[in-house]
Amino acid sequence: MPAYRFVVVIITLLALSAFTAFSCSANGWKEGSSISMAAPGASGLNAALRWLSSNESSDGSYGPYYQHWAAAAAYALWLNNTQSSKASLAYKWLTGELDDSGNWFWGNYGEADVPGASLFSVAASGNLHLTQTGTVTSNLLRFQQSNGGFFGYYSTDLGSSVSSSVDTSEALRGLIAAKAINASSQQSAVNYLFTLQNSDGSFNLTSTRAYDPIYSQGPEPVSITALVLLALRDASYSDSNTHVAKALNFLSATTSKYSPITNDTSAVYSASLAAIAFYTLGRTAYAYDAIAFILSHQNSDGGFRDSTRSSPGSNALDTAWASIALEQVAPGRAFSSFLPEVVIFGIIAGIVALAVIVGVVVYLVHRNKTQTQAKSL
Repeated sequence: MPAYRFVVVIITLLALSAFTAFSCSANGWKEGSSISMAAPGASGLNAALRWLSSNESSDGSYGPYYQHWAAAAAYALWLNNTQSSKASLAYKWLTGELDDSGNWFWGNYGEADVPGASLFSVAASGNLHLTQTGTVTSNLLRFQQSNGGFFGYYSTDLGSSVSSSVDTSEALRGLIAAKAINASSQQSAVNYLFTLQNSDGSFNLTSTRAYDPIYSQGPEPVSITALVLLALRDASYSDSNTHVAKALNFLSATTSKYSPITNDTSAVYSASLAAIAFYTLGRTAYAYDAIAFILSHQNSDGGFRDSTRSSPGSNALDTAWASIALEQVAPGRAFSSFLPEVVIFGIIAGIVALAVIVGVVVYLVHRNKTQTQAKSL
C-alpha cells in the first residue's frame, strides 16, 4: 500500500475512534453523570426553598421555640437571594429573639446551641447590624465553662445542664463568625472538643454520653462529628490536623448511610452537615455522594425530614440544612463531572490533529520524492 494511502487509512480510523468516544461521552452526560445530575439538584433545591418560603409564619418564625429552625431557614433563603424578603423577615424575628435577654435560651437552664446557631446565621449573612451584638455575644460567652466547653445539654443523670460538643460547636461558630471571641477562649473551646473525640474519629455529645436522638442539632454521632468539623474549620483547622483527619475518615466510612443508628433510613440532617464538612475540607467526592443521598430522600412536598425526628412530615431544620448543602456543594458538581469529559475529548482531538499533521508531512515528503524521481528520468 502506498505511504499516503496508509496515512489516510490511519487518519480515518482515528477520526472514527474519536467520534465513537465522543458519542459515548455524550451518552454518558445524558445517562446520568454530570449534566443530568445538575438539573435534579437545581429542581430539588428550588422545591426545598419553596417549602421554606411557604411554611414561614407571618412574623418570620417557624414556631415560637424554634429559633434554630429559623436561623437555618433564613440562611438558606439568604444564600439563594441576599435580597429575599422571606429571609429579611426571618432575620428581623431572629434578631429580636436574640436581643430579648429574658428569652428561654438565655436563662440558667438555657442552651448555648440555639443562640449560637442563631448568631452564626445572623453574622454569616451580614446582619449583625440588626442586633445588639455586644450584649448577645456577652450573654453567649457566659455559657463557657472552666473546661472550655459551652453548656446547654440537660443531663438527667446529674439533674443539671452540662457542657456538650453540640453546644460548644454552635457557640464557637457563632462567636467566630461575629468576631467576638478571643484566642484564649477559642482555643479552650477547641481543646474541650478534642477531649470528646473517640479512637474511630467520631465525637461524643458529652463526656459520659455518645449521643441523644432527641437533641435536634446533634441527634447521632455523624451529625455531631460533622458539626464539630465545621466548628474546627471555622477556627482555622484544616485536614492536615490529626483530629480533623480522623473525623473525616470516620465520616468517609459512613457515606452509605450517614448514621450508625439502627433503622435510621433517612439521615438527611447528618448527610447535609457531612456534605458541607467534606466539601469545605477538601473531600469533594464524598460531598457529592452526600448530595446524591440528600436528593434521593426529598419528600414529595419539596421538604426534608430526618428519620430521627419524632414529628412526621417535612420540617424547617432538615429542609434548611439540606438546602444549604445543595447551595454550597452542588454548584461544583456539574463542572467537576463535566471536566473529565472535556479533557478526554481534548486528548482525542489532539491525537487526531497530530495524525493529520503527520499525514500531511508524509504526503508532502512522498510527493517531493516522486517528483524528484520523475525529473531524474
